[in-house]
Amino acid sequence: MPWYKSGTVSVTQNSNAVIGVGTAFIANSRVGDAFRGPDGGWYEVTNIASDTALSIAPNYLGATNTSGTYALAPMQGYVKDSADALRALVNQFGSKLAALGTTGNYEILPVEKGGTGSATAGDARSALSAAKSGVNSDITELSSLTKPITPQQGGVAESYIEGLLPVWYSANSIGIDTGAAYVPGAGKALKVSSPIVKSGLAPATNTWYYIYLFDNFGTPDINFSNTPPSAPYLGAARTKNGDSSMRFIAALRVGPGGFRSFLCSNGAVIYTEDASSTLALSGGTATSSTSVNCSSFIPPTTQRCILMLYAAPTGGTLIVGYANTIEILSCPSGNRYQADTLCSSVQTINYRNNAAVTGGSSIGVRGYGLER
Repeated sequence: MPWYKSGTVSVTQNSNAVIGVGTAFIANSRVGDAFRGPDGGWYEVTNIASDTALSIAPNYLGATNTSGTYALAPMQGYVKDSADALRALVNQFGSKLAALGTTGNYEILPVEKGGTGSATAGDARSALSAAKSGVNSDITELSSLTKPITPQQGGVAESYIEGLLPVWYSANSIGIDTGAAYVPGAGKALKVSSPIVKSGLAPATNTWYYIYLFDNFGTPDINFSNTPPSAPYLGAARTKNGDSSMRFIAALRVGPGGFRSFLCSNGAVIYTEDASSTLALSGGTATSSTSVNCSSFIPPTTQRCILMLYAAPTGGTLIVGYANTIEILSCPSGNRYQADTLCSSVQTINYRNNAAVTGGSSIGVRGYGLER
């Protein structure tokens, strides 16, 4: 072991005090070590008070020296090294080891000692009741599940959707309201806590656009696309064709001047612009069943339609159905009324006047179903 000689010491004749300057006595000396003083004499270290103060025996015999050289010689050799190492270990880990108590006596720590009681993950889950039942308030999200949590297990159905109604702000500004929906591709429900608004949109005219909800790197977001959704995967729930990470929210029509104005009511999108702009039939005089194409006002995602029937001023009664053999509505001449009804799967209806008319009959589309 090398002797310690850093700094200088101040010693006084007939005193046992040694005062150091630039010394580190605590880390480099132990009681019982030898102190060689500035006088060349040898003394025993009897106490170490600090890095700059220690005591010796016998009292210093040489002449007083305020800045003398010295040496500390470790008389205990490698035993001192071992003691130092053990002391450091005890200082660092002693309290922790004491707190463990008898837990160090097990190859596999039992549950009652704070362990899992198991050597495999499966056995650990079986042993730990908190991992399989009860209240786990520290678990805030489950992601990347290979199988969704069922409603019976406290999850949501794969078709789940609540809120998220489309909102018209202007002809080029559309958004969705708050709510949540399950997104198959994400394997979880996405919650929209505040409305999402997209402005400055420039869609193609006279086209259907579809809103999709998706997980944008951890943040719910919406996408506008003229790619229609695929067939329903469960109930009326759909995703974007070829992309299950995009959950279908709504279909919106773009007219000649941008998105047609609307509001949502009772599960339907209701046009709020002038009724004359959504006429599917104007001045019809046919007396035999005639098909009317409503696909400019009813999207391919629904067969529900809200029609406004305008019977001719005089003559026969206006008859309307969703096929030439299924007639479900009638409106006598000179009358008008609104009906929540059905169109065909290709968004057509059929009409006829049961007798000749003057002025003709008209049919307007005031809204459509919001199946999603």
